[in-house]
Amino acid sequence: MASMTKLFLLGVIPLFLLRFCCGCIHSEREALLHIKNKSHPSYFYSWENGTDCCDWNGISCSNTTHHVVSVVLMGFLNPNLRLVEGGIIWPSLCTLTSLETIDLSWIGISGTLPPCLGNLSSLTYLYLSGNSLSGKIPSMSSLTHLDLRDNSLSGKIPSMSSLIQLDLSDNSLSGKIPSMSSLTHLDLSYNRFSGNIPVSLANMSSLTYLGLSYNRFSGNIPVSFANMSSLTYLGLSGNMLSGNIPLSFANMSSLDVLTLNKNSFGGETVLSTICMLKSLGEVGISNNHLSGIIPDSLGNISSLRWFDVSYNALSGSVPDSLGSMFSLGYLDLSYNQLNGTLPSSFSRLSSLWYLDAKGNAFASSTLPSSLEYLYLTLNGHQIISEAFFHNLSKLEGLSLSDCELNISPTWIPSFQLSTLHMKSCKTDGQIQSWISTQFSLEELQLADNNLVGEIPSWLMDMSHLRSINLTGNFLEGRLLLNTSAQKYLEVFDVSHNALSGQLPSIWLPRIQILLLNHNFLTGKIPPTLQFSSSLFMLDLANNQLNGMIPQSLANCSQLQMLNLGDNDFGGMIPYEFGGLSKLQSLVIKNNQFNGSFPPSISNCTELYFLDVGQNLLRGHIFKSIGNLSKLKVLAMRKNSFEGSIPAEIGQLKHLQILDLSSNHLSGSIPRSIFNLQAMMTEPHQEFSMVQFRLDIPAARAPPSSYTYENGLNMDSKGRDEHYTYIFPNMVSIELSNNQLNGDLPSDLGKLKGLNLLNLSMNNLNGVVPNSIVEMIWLETLDLSTNNFSGPIPSDLGSLSYLGALNFSNNNLSGNIPQGGHMTTFKKSSYLENPYLWGCPLPKKCNWPEFAPAPPPVSTSINEEKQSEESVWYGIGLGLSYGAGFAAVVVFIVLRRKWQQKYFKGVDLVLKFFFPRFRNLTL
Repeated sequence: MASMTKLFLLGVIPLFLLRFCCGCIHSEREALLHIKNKSHPSYFYSWENGTDCCDWNGISCSNTTHHVVSVVLMGFLNPNLRLVEGGIIWPSLCTLTSLETIDLSWIGISGTLPPCLGNLSSLTYLYLSGNSLSGKIPSMSSLTHLDLRDNSLSGKIPSMSSLIQLDLSDNSLSGKIPSMSSLTHLDLSYNRFSGNIPVSLANMSSLTYLGLSYNRFSGNIPVSFANMSSLTYLGLSGNMLSGNIPLSFANMSSLDVLTLNKNSFGGETVLSTICMLKSLGEVGISNNHLSGIIPDSLGNISSLRWFDVSYNALSGSVPDSLGSMFSLGYLDLSYNQLNGTLPSSFSRLSSLWYLDAKGNAFASSTLPSSLEYLYLTLNGHQIISEAFFHNLSKLEGLSLSDCELNISPTWIPSFQLSTLHMKSCKTDGQIQSWISTQFSLEELQLADNNLVGEIPSWLMDMSHLRSINLTGNFLEGRLLLNTSAQKYLEVFDVSHNALSGQLPSIWLPRIQILLLNHNFLTGKIPPTLQFSSSLFMLDLANNQLNGMIPQSLANCSQLQMLNLGDNDFGGMIPYEFGGLSKLQSLVIKNNQFNGSFPPSISNCTELYFLDVGQNLLRGHIFKSIGNLSKLKVLAMRKNSFEGSIPAEIGQLKHLQILDLSSNHLSGSIPRSIFNLQAMMTEPHQEFSMVQFRLDIPAARAPPSSYTYENGLNMDSKGRDEHYTYIFPNMVSIELSNNQLNGDLPSDLGKLKGLNLLNLSMNNLNGVVPNSIVEMIWLETLDLSTNNFSGPIPSDLGSLSYLGALNFSNNNLSGNIPQGGHMTTFKKSSYLENPYLWGCPLPKKCNWPEFAPAPPPVSTSINEEKQSEESVWYGIGLGLSYGAGFAAVVVFIVLRRKWQQKYFKGVDLVLKFFFPRFRNLTL
């Protein structure tokens, strides 16, 4: 025994001496110091020259060779660290030939991955997630674990046969997915793979985790997937998959999690097939097209913990068998067509902590005491009393809608909520005082009720509140804020009420969403708003505010939505607004703004919605407007803009609504406008108008996601209408009431997506192009009060959506087409066209045999020259005939004998052709 101890000490002691005397390899220390010096040296505080690199933070060495075997910087560096350039560190790392593990996740590396990583023959673990890497992935044959998620990598995946775990999610990869038989974990979600799901994936028989969600896969789920007997997780959400789930999936005895959300699965059999998977623990199939009832056999999946079928078309009642799913903790049935009463068996679900059944029509029922989050839409505005909550003492989140509360003012609930939503509950009176007992409340929504009175002071004193939403009530009084208590408030929405008085002069430091629109607020915008550095959304529209916009408002650099419309603001638009680089929506319509519109706005390249209509703006429309490449709506109506329409508007390929009406614009309409790409699509999907959603970093996001719909004034079927919402099929061009001239292009019909074209009250001329009948979505066409000539296109009646038509006050000629919808338009659509005939014009239904010839349509310089020559020829001919006739008259007047002979001859002619004149003597 003693001899063995001596041998051990003789072998180990030298290694320890070598370790502590010699330390790491000199060349490897220098390579690591190079990384430090090229990055942020102050963050590598333990990496000092002259010290043992094996003792540095994030570095591990071999106890035998002293080579660096592991570089793990994640967790040892400042979380705000951003290395200068990924390409700088790779040459140094690639010299560490004994490396087994590299973990540089979430430290901001950029650039591409170098091929030299493939030369590190010992490298088995490579973790580079959460960076800004781009380009292709090099082949690294020795790797067993590779994590490159959340980067910007593209191209194909190289085959790496030794891999056991591979995570490439959140990139831009595409192409063929190689088969790697050793894989147990494969995550390719959030990429750009398309086509059918490769059947070859089923050959990876060792897979336990397969994530393919949020790609562009289509078709059916491969039947061969049922052969992956080891699979416990299958994620296919966010694709375009359809059909049914293979019946053979019933053999997948290990499958625990199945996510099929946001696809196109439909019909009544999908859920029945899912019910055959007895081992399932989590099922997500929301946002599909499921119909029919929830099968009673669902209750047989006793292991189910999570079930989400929200946003489908399921109907009927909820089966009583669900009360047997004692493992069920999360149940989301929201936004279907379910009704009836939630089964009484639900009271036995002792594990149920989350129940979302809103967007249906349920009657109230007994619920399990285990519930922590309850979201419920009730049927028929049922009365809810304190008894409904008597056993729900664990509630933290509560959302009830379409009900009526009948609660005593002295009620003190047994629960403490963090979230309370009571929308459309038709609650009368003042804000109920029991809410003041919820000391941990972070989110309060009492929207669309009948609340009256002032906002109580106790509400503004609740210090934990992050979100207050009181929109759509009848609240009145002054708007008072408690800036000392509301230091965490991020969302404040009191829009659509009757609040009055001046805007508060001091605002909350963390406010992100501030909606005060549609009230009776007065005064000016306080300059203190500039200190709201977190402000993302500001809506002060439809009040009685006045004064100038403070330039300091441009200091709110995070602003994405700004609406100051329908007030009494004046002065000039601050030039500094051009510095709001994140601005997506700017609305200042219906005020008294004057001066020119600042061209600096063209720097706001994120803008998709711009409405400056109904002001006193003048000057030219700046040409740099073409820089606003994301613009979908451009409304500049009812101002005093002059000059020509800039051709650069044609660069706005996403533009769906263009309104420059009622200005002083002149010149011809730029041909580029008739090539606007978003107006040439049908149907309107790719360029659809969608809800405006704030782009807020996750770390700063408010407690509730907020969407915002911009309204717009438009000329619809001859009337000036206000649209509260802009629908996807609103595609229009309005250039009416200007001084535009010239003709329309013959290929006008390319704008197939257009449903409103209003060019009235201009000086346009030429013919109405026949191609206009190709605009099959057209609903309103107004070309009135111009100088158009020639016929109305004969096939105009084929436009089945055309509901408003006005050709009046032009020089149109010929017959009014009578087919299709043309018979529905009244005479007012055609008046003041002297050479136009046919119904419904009065007395002109059978007019063609008496119709005067229309004036010639001038279409070219040569024709104009010929027309001019014809005029002079006509004048000369007329003078000749006139001279001859005058000679005859003079001769007859001077010779009486010739007078008698002349009138006698006329008399004979009249009596021969018109017998009723036989007794007439001249």
